[in-house]
This record gives sequence, C-alpha cells and structure tokens, in this order.
Amino acid sequence: MPQILTRRRLLRSAGLGGLGLAIGGLAAPYVARAAATRIAIATNPGLENRTLNALMAQQGFLQTFGADTVIVDAPGATGPFDTIVAGAADVCMVSGYNRVLPRIEQGARLKIVGAGMKKTALTVFARPDGIATLADLRGKTVAVGGDLGLLHALMLQLLTENGINPAEVTFVDKGSNNNCYKAVVEGAADACCSSVSHLNDGDGLVVVPQGNMWEALPRYTFQTAYASDAAIRDKHEGLVAVMAAFGALYEYLMTPESRDGFFDARKAAQKQFDAPSAQAIWDFNQSQRPYSGDLSIAEDDIAYLQDMFVGLGSLKQRHPAAAVADMTAARQAARLLG
Repeated sequence: MPQILTRRRLLRSAGLGGLGLAIGGLAAPYVARAAATRIAIATNPGLENRTLNALMAQQGFLQTFGADTVIVDAPGATGPFDTIVAGAADVCMVSGYNRVLPRIEQGARLKIVGAGMKKTALTVFARPDGIATLADLRGKTVAVGGDLGLLHALMLQLLTENGINPAEVTFVDKGSNNNCYKAVVEGAADACCSSVSHLNDGDGLVVVPQGNMWEALPRYTFQTAYASDAAIRDKHEGLVAVMAAFGALYEYLMTPESRDGFFDARKAAQKQFDAPSAQAIWDFNQSQRPYSGDLSIAEDDIAYLQDMFVGLGSLKQRHPAAAVADMTAARQAARLLG
C-alpha cells in the first residue's frame, strides 16, 4: 500500500483558506479502487456527529481519499448498530453504544474495526454542597441513563475501580446526558455523569475530583467504529479509504488551525448555536487530544473492554480478539496518513 500524504502535508493542505486538501499527491490507482466500492456509513444524527459530518464535508477528506460514501441517518443509541445488522449500512465510524461486544457475542455479524474519540469526554458533575470526592457519592442520587447503558456502566466501573460499592449509590434513569445534567441543576439529583460540553454552562455545578472519565478510566475506548463482516470481507478498499478520511479529520480537528472550521461546522449543525458549549468541546479537543489519526485499538484495550463488561454482567466471557475485532483496515489507513 503506497504512502499517499504525510500527516504534515495533509494537515497543512487542510488548513489553507478553506480550499480543502490538495489531492495531487494521491496515488490514482488506490483512489480508483476505493471509489469503486460505495460505503454506507450509519450515523446517529446527534449534535456531535452532525458537527463531525459538517466538518468532513467542509474539508473534503472523503473525496481526498477517493471514498464513495452515503450517509444513513440512524437515530437512537442502537440505531447505527441495528441498521448495519439489517444490511442497510456497512459501517458506523463514531458510536458511544456500549453493547457492541455483548451483541456480537449474541450472534450479530459485525466486528469492531477501530475507534472514534478514544478518550472519554464525560465527567461527574455535582451540586456544590457536600460532594467533594467520589466517596461523598455514597448515599446520594446520581443521574444516569438506562440500566447498564453507557452512563450507568461507566459510573459503575468508575466507582468500582475507586473502591466504592455501587450499591451505596442510588442511580436514577434520566435518559440522555443532557437530561442528566439538567436533573442536577434542577435539584432532582445530587450528581450526574454528563458531557464535557457542559463545562462552561455556568449553572453552579462543580466537577467532582476523580470524576474526569478520560483520566479515571484511561483504557476505556469512548467511541468505537464497527462494520459488518460482509463489508470487512467484500469492501476492504472502501473501508480503508473511509478510515483514512476520518483519521485525517481527527488529526485536523486537534490542530489550532481548525478552530474556524470547527465553529462553522458547529453552527451549521446546531439550530441555536451554543457558543459556551462549542468552546468547551474545542478546549477539550485541544488540551486532551482525545482522537488519533490511527484509529486502531490495541488488543489489550479490547481485552479491557471485554473484562469490564464481563464484570458488569453484560458479557458472558472474554472472546479472542479476532472474534470481535479486526483492525486490518484501520492499520492500513494509518499508513496512508504517514
């Protein structure tokens, strides 16, 4: 597989006055092979995904790598996964859905093929009266989503890894992380697990020390990418092109030069633009660098995910990495970026 663009050339080209990437250095035969296969990308049309899709369109990374794609909107936490299982899409590139491994164990013909955001962009917020540490959550009410959903599962793991019995905490299902945050603001819960997008909200809530998930659970892969076995087998060139495009997007997103593009994309994705929220996401991306141009996930981190879900009871046993994950396309895509 020939090297197409070095990362420095790629990012420099991406930042030139909105002109997008220079494609002269692309290997024409590779582009032709990739373009011969259309990839249907399932995406949950939430704000963060809409922002990424808008930024991708602005910068033209998919076209640069010759990826022929169609976006399939799949609302809901399970939407992208269900859409791929039904054969209506090939891959989901960005998903926080935390039941991928259990559903593969149950027979779904998919595999994890990489990562979106690798570091977990969630933290524990609390009312400022009486909760100074995670230990202070004992006897308190914590707003999360559904039973063993992402927010609940991560809170259970966070408490367990800090030697706190989750049974000493009362969890309440408030749905989305935005609703969980709102529940604490309104006094319906003492604390919550919610997005870093709320860090600039100014509602009087505080971040609980040890509650920054990207620091407290560093081996947890926040967003996985997964594809059908059929796409992995029959659409390899197309998958490599798509993953290279997303790797380029992520590298660009973490550069200071992408600020204007990011805010333009955010404004296009959000009907009522929330500047403090956008700034919080931007600051997190710059300071924590939660993405990587190399989308592959190490076998040890796949093992961590499996052990975590076995411990939580949503997975029966750990499976060989090759049975649940295939990083071939991700690694080849990383080589294209140099």
